[in-house]
Amino acid sequence: MRKIMRILMALQVVLTTASFLTAFFKKYYYISNIWVIISGTINDKSFNQSAWEGASKYIVSQLEQPVPTNWQDSKFRASYFEPLGLTPAEFKAAYITARIAGAQTMILPGFIHGDTIGTAAAIADNVIFIDGSGQNVHQNMAQTSPWADNIVGILFQKEIAGFLAGFATAMWLNLNQVEFNNKLNIGTYGGMDNPIGVSNYLWGFLLSADIFNEIINDSSSYFNLHQLKQDILNLIKAIDPTITILQPINKVQTVLNKNESWFSQSFNQGDGKVNSDYLISKKANIIFPVAGPQTQDTIDRIKYNKVSAKVVGVDTEQSKIYGDQYIITSGLLNIAQATEDALLNIYSSTCGYNNTTHDWNLSNKTKNCWINTDQSSETNPNWLGIEKTKWINDKMISYLEKDSKLIKLASAVGKVYTKIKQLHFTDTLALTYEGQNTLKKTVLLMLEDALK
Repeated sequence: MRKIMRILMALQVVLTTASFLTAFFKKYYYISNIWVIISGTINDKSFNQSAWEGASKYIVSQLEQPVPTNWQDSKFRASYFEPLGLTPAEFKAAYITARIAGAQTMILPGFIHGDTIGTAAAIADNVIFIDGSGQNVHQNMAQTSPWADNIVGILFQKEIAGFLAGFATAMWLNLNQVEFNNKLNIGTYGGMDNPIGVSNYLWGFLLSADIFNEIINDSSSYFNLHQLKQDILNLIKAIDPTITILQPINKVQTVLNKNESWFSQSFNQGDGKVNSDYLISKKANIIFPVAGPQTQDTIDRIKYNKVSAKVVGVDTEQSKIYGDQYIITSGLLNIAQATEDALLNIYSSTCGYNNTTHDWNLSNKTKNCWINTDQSSETNPNWLGIEKTKWINDKMISYLEKDSKLIKLASAVGKVYTKIKQLHFTDTLALTYEGQNTLKKTVLLMLEDALK
């Protein structure tokens, strides 16, 4: 029976590969040495699509000279595989399929690959793991196997993305003071507690409100932070000259209340309704869902309850998915850029890559090679950003992403989180807040010192 099952599995892989590659050649020329193993669908306008586009842009830059003004006009693309499901067995079958089809480098978008990344590392020459660490991973995920030494981990400081999204939210709410009767309220929830993928997003978003309030507080004892007030006010007045006073941002959730519901406990669409209704009942003007497709749940509940609340998205340009009627902006992870940067590093002499033989001699790699390291937005700040929409214009984007003081402040937020993060979101909050509306002085001092 086992022999028959092995034959059937092998046949399934071969047939899947054949039909898959046949479908491929209808539109593009897919390059077989770089494969993106999808966790969902290729057109998700999120992690999967962004990783594939970053890999494809890299391929176009290598194969077409001169490079087209719009790389998407090229017929060249990276290969990809959509597993039938998201189980470890289906991911493993996808890795094997890609290797048989010629994969040297496998790109794995999303931390869902974390349970099988060691299998990919044992099969491919190298692996780019997006949104997770590649350190301390056993080959084949077996405790008796050696450590994988061919993974590039790509990490995003989502606490900074959440902070930037929250700061954009504070500015937008102040532009709409009249509509909300000067009661500018925010709320947030996540899918499941993950301190490097979800909870830190929420933490940065909530923290932004407290920092913003300290900046606009005329009684603030933090001179450098307070200096930002005039810059923000000038920016807002340039859009609406009638606004002369900046209003504080209120958190509708009691941060230190242990009974507060922060998570829907899943990433499945439909499971975000309860959290959304709760935040709407608390009069949140802006809701920040960090729960994948549950963004749609939040929008649906806003429509159902007939309220004027808006939504801030995560990871990618969510207004292009859900429309800009409800999405005012998104905290961006530049996944495509990170993917392209990783490939540029791997396929170079920096990592001992030989363009003639098309293989690696890692004994020739330099200290700047990313293979067997984790890379972060901390050293690649262009991996983070804010989505431009009809609500958030170029001047606001430029201020948030390029102003030297804001850059210093955002970097300091990342350093604060690194110092205090714990295994659970609520523990992190307990270490940050003395009370509902008061930040610990040590945190404010760190942020103040960063602006000197």
